[in-house]
Amino acid sequence: MTRIAVVLGSVRPNRSGAGVAQWVLDKANAVEGVEAELVDVASFGLPVFAEEVPPMMAAPKDPAAVAWNEALSAYDAFIFVTPEYNRSIPGALKNAIDFTVPAALANKAVGLVAYSYYNGFRPVEHLRDILVNFTTGVVGPQVNLSLVTDVADGAFAPAPFRDGEIAALVEAVVTQDKALSTLR
Repeated sequence: MTRIAVVLGSVRPNRSGAGVAQWVLDKANAVEGVEAELVDVASFGLPVFAEEVPPMMAAPKDPAAVAWNEALSAYDAFIFVTPEYNRSIPGALKNAIDFTVPAALANKAVGLVAYSYYNGFRPVEHLRDILVNFTTGVVGPQVNLSLVTDVADGAFAPAPFRDGEIAALVEAVVTQDKALSTLR
């Protein structure tokens, strides 16, 4: 069984990401051998990162950061769901990653799902660059959603072909998890 955290990176109250993350969660749980759960950055109430030393040197002391790291450590793999803010990822997601101890993500598979008016290509590339620092296994397949074509009347309504994209992403995450599990 591969335990996957679907990490919702937006903290806005009216975020489109809630629908996207739920869709990813539902599709991931439909894959045999996968148990997926939502990990919502907003639910942790993380302060702005201001620890004395980086998590690479010592685990954060802030109680919210401790809870964040305990939550991440419980999973074998991750699918990050992020919007595009100012041509990158949201500050809240970057802040959460800044609080992350390397061991929580090291040698674990990661899938990426992004959404924006420009199909979320830029935040995915930024996440790839950020997550390499944690020795993660970010998979090649990614899902890039459009707020123009995958939203109808304000609700997330992905085009039918998107189901195949998310299935391929989840399968790649599971395969990568199996390969990396011997290194953990």
